[in-house]
Amino acid sequence: MRKIFSVAMLIVGTMIGAGFCSGRELVSFFGSHISIFVAPICGVCIFFICVLFLSVGRFVQKRSFGEVNRKLLGKFRVVADVLLLLNSTIVLGAMIAGLDSLFSPVVPVPVIGTAAAVVCALIAAKGLGGLLDCNGIVVPVIIVLLLAVTVGSLKNGDLASSVGAFSLFTLPAAITYVSMNMMLASTVLTTVGTLTRKQIVAGSLIAAACITLLMALLITSINCTGNFDAEMPVLQMASSIGRGARVVLSISLGTSIFTTMLSAVGGLSEYLRALGGGKLFSGVVTVLAGVALSRLGFVRVVSLFYPMVGVAGFFYLGVCVAFVRKKSGKRKYGKLYGTTEKAT
Repeated sequence: MRKIFSVAMLIVGTMIGAGFCSGRELVSFFGSHISIFVAPICGVCIFFICVLFLSVGRFVQKRSFGEVNRKLLGKFRVVADVLLLLNSTIVLGAMIAGLDSLFSPVVPVPVIGTAAAVVCALIAAKGLGGLLDCNGIVVPVIIVLLLAVTVGSLKNGDLASSVGAFSLFTLPAAITYVSMNMMLASTVLTTVGTLTRKQIVAGSLIAAACITLLMALLITSINCTGNFDAEMPVLQMASSIGRGARVVLSISLGTSIFTTMLSAVGGLSEYLRALGGGKLFSGVVTVLAGVALSRLGFVRVVSLFYPMVGVAGFFYLGVCVAFVRKKSGKRKYGKLYGTTEKAT
C-alpha cells in the first residue's frame, strides 16, 4: 500500500507545479470561463496515460528514460530523447521562473529558483527512492493547503459563472494539456519497474482522482473570481481573501513548484548519468540549463512552450501504446504456447 501511495503522490507532485497551482496553465490552455467538464476529461486521460507509462516501466526495467527509449525505438531513440529532454528543460525553466516570481516581493533578485533547483539536484542524486520519499511527504501537504484556499475563495465569488462554457475546443485542448503534463511524468514513471498490474491501476486511480478534484476546485474558483489576466490567477484570488490566504497559497505554490522541479531535475540528471556523466556534472548541467531558460519569464515559458510540447507528446504516447500492446501480446501468447514470443 505504501508503494502505491508513493507512486500516486509522485504523479500528483509532478503535475501540480507552478503552472497548475497558480491557474496559469489552465487559463493558457482553456482561456477564460473554463468549462468545469475539463476536470473529469483530464482525469480520465491522466489515469490511462499513467497506466500506460507505468506499464512501460514494468516491461522495460530501466533506470533512465534514455535507456527506456532505446527499448521503445532502437536506433531512432534520439527523436524521443530530444523531445523529453526539451520538455524537462522547459518545465524546469518554468518552475525556476515561477519560484522567482512568487518570491519577488520579498527577494527581488532571482535566486530562490536557482537555490531550489540545486536542492532538487542533491535529492535526485539519491535516485528514484529520493523522489518517491520526498513526494510522499510533501504532496499531501500541498493538496490540503490548496483545498483550503480554493474552497475559501468560493465564498467571495459568483458561483453562477463557475460552470464555464463547454465547446468542441475543450476536448482536444484537454488532451493536449494532459499530454504536455504527462511528458514530464514519463521520464520518471517509465523507470518505475517494480509494480504489479494491480498496483499500477490503483496508483494511477488515486493520482487521477486527486488531480481531478483539485482541478475542479481551481476551475471553479478562477471562474468565480475572474482573475484570468493575472500572472498567477489563484495567487491573485488568495490576496483578495486576505493576507492569511495568500501566505497559505504561497506555501502551497512553493512546495508544488519544488515537487515538479524535482521530477524535471531527476529525469535530466539521470539521463546524463546514464551517458557517463558523474553526479556532480549531471546536476550542474541540469541546473544551468533550467536557469538559462527561466530568464524568459514564467508567463512566456508557459504560454509559448507548454502547448508545443503537448502536441509533440502525442508522438511519444503513440510509441508507448504500440510497445505495451506488443509486449502484452507476447506474454499472452507465451502463456498459451509455453514460450515468451508470439506465435507466427
